[in-house]
Amino acid sequence: METWIHNEEKYKGKILSLEVGEVRLDNGEVFGREVIRHMGGVAIVPVIDDSVVLVRQFRIAIGRDILELPAGKLEKGEDPETCAHRELGEEIGYQAGKLLLAASYYASVGFTDEKMTIFLAFQLQKVAQHLDADEIIQIVHIPVAEIGERLARNEFEDAKTIIGLRELLAYLKS
Repeated sequence: METWIHNEEKYKGKILSLEVGEVRLDNGEVFGREVIRHMGGVAIVPVIDDSVVLVRQFRIAIGRDILELPAGKLEKGEDPETCAHRELGEEIGYQAGKLLLAASYYASVGFTDEKMTIFLAFQLQKVAQHLDADEIIQIVHIPVAEIGERLARNEFEDAKTIIGLRELLAYLKS
């Protein structure tokens, strides 16, 4: 186990903060730690007819476009299901009649407390799309029948997308 000896917030931004300090291990040794604090987020696997709706967007962190599930960060005090409904409408312009919790996981426990929750979305109805001012996305429909084959070829690179698509296939198989 580790116990903080001291820690302080070195940076606070709109979506994350950076905490830096030292911890003491059970054996008494002291080590430095840097932790990114994040409110968490959701990803949604929207299924329309026999297709999954993904979004292609540029991500500055990797310097290129990537294909991923619609997703977004939790607002302070917001529960994941409410966030999922909001993000589904904002990003792709649909509302789910049926939303199922598929998975919940920590993005990378070695340095962040970010927790992602993934939902499967069915019975989708078209609503007005309301992208954030900084969102430029292309909506992409992929047939469910192609998902397993594309996963096997490692065509998806985003963790939430890989997990969400695998959860969809497991759900459909059961």
